[in-house]
Amino acid sequence: MKSVNSRRRLPALALALACALPGLSALALPDDRQQPVKVSADNLEANRSKNLSVYSGNVVISQGSLQIRADRVEVHGNTKGEINKVIATGKPAHFQQQVEESTTPVKARAARIEFLVASDALQLTGEAFVDRDGNTLSAERIDYDLNSEQMKARGQSEKKRVEMIWKPEGQSESNEE
Repeated sequence: MKSVNSRRRLPALALALACALPGLSALALPDDRQQPVKVSADNLEANRSKNLSVYSGNVVISQGSLQIRADRVEVHGNTKGEINKVIATGKPAHFQQQVEESTTPVKARAARIEFLVASDALQLTGEAFVDRDGNTLSAERIDYDLNSEQMKARGQSEKKRVEMIWKPEGQSESNEE
């Protein structure tokens, strides 16, 4: 966490986002946490009294190998200035991060991606999709623990069931996205 003096020098929203993203780097490449957080969006609304910052319009957030692309991103904090959650929404919203040097990035997409900071968990809802090294999982909702890499998925109806596809070992990765 940054000192009080450095917080005063940085815009409140940039600090809030910088605090949120290191948690997303839990499985990231070792130097991801050391990289600067870059944010671009068409609009920004920040309400310090509500501890809420909202980016909208072609939002792109990156830090090292981590990338979030969405139509809208909310950063929710508490009274101590700590981030509770980050919510990305879009048609769809995208999350990507390389977790090991030798693998392709983990890619996720959904209408809504909620990152719960304290538990390092992603909740993907609305046509959720995760691709890890060409192995894919799609469902109406996917809960993904970034630390353990455990996932839970559920469909919504017979038409929207859980589907998992494992590629045979030695096959090249498919380009699902």
